[in-house]
Amino acid sequence: MDMNWVSSNHSKEVFESVSFENKHPQTQQPMGTTKLEKPIYTIFEGVNLDVYKYLKPSEVKLDLTSIKESFCYLFVGHWMQGDFGHDRKNVGATVKYFFDAFKNQSNPPALILKASTGRNSYIGREALLDKINIIKKSYKKSVKLPNVYLLNGNLSDTEMNELYNHPKVKAMVSLTKGEGYGRPLSEFCLSKKPIIVSGWSGHMDFIDPTNSIVLPGNLENVHASAANKWLLKETQWFQVGSKNATDAFKDVKNKYKNYIVGGKKQGFKIKSEFSWESMKQLISETLKNVPEFPKEIKLSLPQLQTPKL
Repeated sequence: MDMNWVSSNHSKEVFESVSFENKHPQTQQPMGTTKLEKPIYTIFEGVNLDVYKYLKPSEVKLDLTSIKESFCYLFVGHWMQGDFGHDRKNVGATVKYFFDAFKNQSNPPALILKASTGRNSYIGREALLDKINIIKKSYKKSVKLPNVYLLNGNLSDTEMNELYNHPKVKAMVSLTKGEGYGRPLSEFCLSKKPIIVSGWSGHMDFIDPTNSIVLPGNLENVHASAANKWLLKETQWFQVGSKNATDAFKDVKNKYKNYIVGGKKQGFKIKSEFSWESMKQLISETLKNVPEFPKEIKLSLPQLQTPKL
């Protein structure tokens, strides 16, 4: 390669800092080092402002009448492999901390999980419902738990924007362990609503800690149950502190008006700095750094006169 593009400064810093010592598979003799040797640039994933934008409640057509609560938190993402608290998007812990924050309350909010296992299917949906029920069963039967709704299946971009803007959806939450970029988070910001998010990895390129609820935590090794050929158990990712998460859930619900201005400012930041048009401009500027490659030159032969017989 002559040039590398990644979607966040977090990814760029990882590539710049990591190297691997290669060894022969039979003799284990050193065979050199694999490391970044060519220029690398951050090209963020711009939001299409023609699709993702603020909507008035009257403009939202998505039907959520089956959800009785008027105050809902929204999570968007895959619930992938990993034991409880160890899947990459941290969905299991998100459900648990939500339960802890609002158990035994008379008028609790709800949590909407726009989630899948990576494929939308009946089996996948049942698997996610089973995971939610396992977490619920970890509490005593006498404990009253708030509702968690699973929204499973394909939604168009327009429907996703309506979900973000739905008057029942008051805030987004993502306790993710690591993101290359986290585009649903940036898209949600255009709804001008508060966002609760882990304070580490790719999305911190566009999340302003002064305008969003950014949660502290610690780095920990990737759990063996979540490891695969991309997620190595020798590497680390982020774990949000449980008390920080439960406190954030409560505070946003109890003091929602305090977070409205921050949500609007965060939305303006996305609109002005991280749009599709801003991304195209960045790409144009970055392409100026492409080295000059040899060009094909058309062969032009002289015209010969055909001899006459």
